[in-house]
Amino acid sequence: MNAVLHTLNMAWRDYRYEALLSACSVFVLAAVLAPLMVLLGVRNGVVQAMTERLLNDPRTLEVTPSGSGRYDPQWFRALSGLPETAFVVPQTRSIAAVISLSNPADSRLPANTASLIATAPGDPLPARYGLPDAVTAPAPEEGGQPGAAGAGAAGESAVPAAGVILSESAARKAGLGADAAGALLEGRVERVVEGRREAAAVCLRVEAVLPAEALSTDAVLVPLALLAASEDYRDGRDAPFFRPAGKARSGATGGSASPELDAYIRAARDKRVYASFRLYARTLDDVAPLRDYFLERNVDVYVRAAEIEAVRDLDRSFGVVFGLITGAALFGFTASTAGNALANVKRKRRSLGVMRLLGFPGGGMLLFPVVQSLLTAVFGTAAAYVLYLCTAYGIDMYFAGRISGAETVCALPPDRLPAVFGAVLLVSAAASLSAAFRAISIEPSEVIRDV
Repeated sequence: MNAVLHTLNMAWRDYRYEALLSACSVFVLAAVLAPLMVLLGVRNGVVQAMTERLLNDPRTLEVTPSGSGRYDPQWFRALSGLPETAFVVPQTRSIAAVISLSNPADSRLPANTASLIATAPGDPLPARYGLPDAVTAPAPEEGGQPGAAGAGAAGESAVPAAGVILSESAARKAGLGADAAGALLEGRVERVVEGRREAAAVCLRVEAVLPAEALSTDAVLVPLALLAASEDYRDGRDAPFFRPAGKARSGATGGSASPELDAYIRAARDKRVYASFRLYARTLDDVAPLRDYFLERNVDVYVRAAEIEAVRDLDRSFGVVFGLITGAALFGFTASTAGNALANVKRKRRSLGVMRLLGFPGGGMLLFPVVQSLLTAVFGTAAAYVLYLCTAYGIDMYFAGRISGAETVCALPPDRLPAVFGAVLLVSAAASLSAAFRAISIEPSEVIRDV
C-alpha cells in the first residue's frame, strides 16, 4: 500500500514537473468537451423553454370538440374519472352562449357582445395567471323570489350579481382595466317569442380580468348555472337568474338562495344534457390519449398536436445530432488520450524502468499513467465547464430580447454535471489502460543495459 501511495505521489509530482505538457493536455480536453457542453445546454435550454411555453399555455392542453353533441351527467362523470383529465366542464350550444355587456357607470359606452364560457373550481385558464377560479352563481336577496323573466312580481325583484371573469378585450370595451375587480356590469340576452322581441338582464360582478394572451376574443367566464339559464331563456323556458331588462337593480350582491334557485343549480349540474364541453389534459403526454378516446367514440375534437409534436421532433433531432457529434468527439478524445499516454510512457521508459528496479510493484506501475490521465480529465472538465459558462452567458445575453425573463437558451442542469464528469473520468481511465500495461511490461534489465 505504501508503494502504491508513493507511486500516486510521484505521478502527481511528475504531472506538475511537466506543467506545460500537462496544460496542453488539459486544454485539448477542454477544447473537445466545452462545445459538447454548450450543445447539450442549447438542447436542454431550447427544448425546455418550448416545453414550458406549451405547459404554461392552458390552450395547449385543451381538447376542443369540433361540433355539437349530447352529453349527459353520466358521460361527464366517466370523462372526469379518466387519469388523463385535469378539468372538464359542460358547455351549451355556442349560439346560446352570447351576452351583451354594458357598463351602468358609463352610459356613453356602447354595449358589446361577448361569448359566455362556463367555468368551475380548478379551471386551468384563470389559474395559469393567478386569478380566482371559482366564480359565483347569483343568489337572490333575502325574501326575493326567482321566477321566469318578465313574470309580474318576480320581475320587480332585485337582480343579484353573479361573479364572472372577463377577457381583456371585453373589459376594455366595457371601460374597465385590469384592476376592475368588484365592478358591476349588466348582461343582457334577447329572444323572440311569438314574433315579440324580449330581453332580460342579469347583474355581473367582475372578479378578475384575464390578460390579453389568455383569450384573444371578447369572452366572459361564468358559472355553469348562469350559462344554462341563458340557453333556457333563449329556448323559451324558465330562467331564474334573469329579470326583464331595465328592472334589474344593479349592485345587489345576493343573500340566501331560494329552494327554486338551488334546485335549478343542481339540475344544471346533475341532470342537464349539454351540447359541448371544455376539457384540459393533465400533461402534454395525455393529450394524444384523450384525442384517441374521443375518436373511438366518434367525437371529433381539435388538439394542438402539431405544436406538441414539433417540440418532440426538435428534441429527437437534437438528440440525434448530439449523439453523432458526441460519438465523433469521443473517438477523437479516446484516441488522443491513448496516444498521449503511450507517448508519455515511451518518453519516460528509463524512469519507469528505474522505478521497477527499485522494487515498485506492478500495481503501482499500472496506476502511474492512469492517474495522470485522470488528473487531465479533472482539470480539463473544470476548464471546459468554465468555458461553457462564459459561452452560455454570451448566448443568453444575445437572445435576451427574444426570450422571457425566466427562460434561457443555453442551460445545462446541475444534475447532468456528475454524469458528464463521470463519463470523462471513465473514458480517460479506459484510454490510458494500454499505456498502463505498457508500463508494467518494462523490464528493469533494459534500464541496466542502457546505463
